[in-house]
Amino acid sequence: MTPDTLLWIKLALAVVVGAVGIAGTAVPWLLGRRTAGDRGLAIADTFAAGVLGGAGLIHLLGSGQAMFAAALPGVAFPIALALAGAGFMLILYIEAVLVPGHPGHHDSPATSGPATLQHEAHGHAQGAGPAVYPIVLLVVLSVHSILLGTALGAQSSWSGALVVFLAVIAHKGAAGAALGVGFHRAGLDYRAALPRLAFFSVMTPLGIVLGAAVGATLSGQAAQIFEGVFDSLGAGTFLYIAALDIIKTEFDAPEDAALKWWATAAGFTLMAVLALWL
Repeated sequence: MTPDTLLWIKLALAVVVGAVGIAGTAVPWLLGRRTAGDRGLAIADTFAAGVLGGAGLIHLLGSGQAMFAAALPGVAFPIALALAGAGFMLILYIEAVLVPGHPGHHDSPATSGPATLQHEAHGHAQGAGPAVYPIVLLVVLSVHSILLGTALGAQSSWSGALVVFLAVIAHKGAAGAALGVGFHRAGLDYRAALPRLAFFSVMTPLGIVLGAAVGATLSGQAAQIFEGVFDSLGAGTFLYIAALDIIKTEFDAPEDAALKWWATAAGFTLMAVLALWL
């Protein structure tokens, strides 16, 4: 596959990801109050966690290690593992330090009155104004999205782009729905919330375009290092979202624990099976 063809494929994937994101944000207005407690969404969320975990550990981290081994054969330091840890710590810093006490994007805000929005993170409630909860969530999800998109855009092969795309698409719709829940329960109609939701939806495509644009200007060792860096950072980001944003939140709620585990295992297994061919 020529570089130009791969570039066009990445741009097409960016359009698909953006469309899935904006479609996901509309779910709360289509389903109303059923969205936040929908059992099916919880199962889909844990499946997405397995996909993200598998893509991060098996594909992105493995690819990052291979890229650094090829570009820097004399370096024994585990650069890919260190960068994966850095990606994990970066998202942790954003969520725990820069935006302390923010609602996890898979938690469900519960209303206690028409003028009050409280966030209940499976046992520990935090008060938040109707406008604060979704705006904070928007910032956090947008940071996630642009990092995931850059990891996809940095891929140098169709198979690598496809694997990351599957992981991103599994998460994007669920994250969009979670963001939509925040704005819906804050009392905004869809038309009023749409500009903010659109901003979230374009962050992953923007990351894809940025990663692809930078990658297209590099070659040889520089291209391998660039892809290795964003594969490794992406792996850490994927693992953080899977473990702390999704799995922890979903399994804090005891309902359907076994079914959630099987869904998570199915997502991880899917990525492991894909590794046999991609």
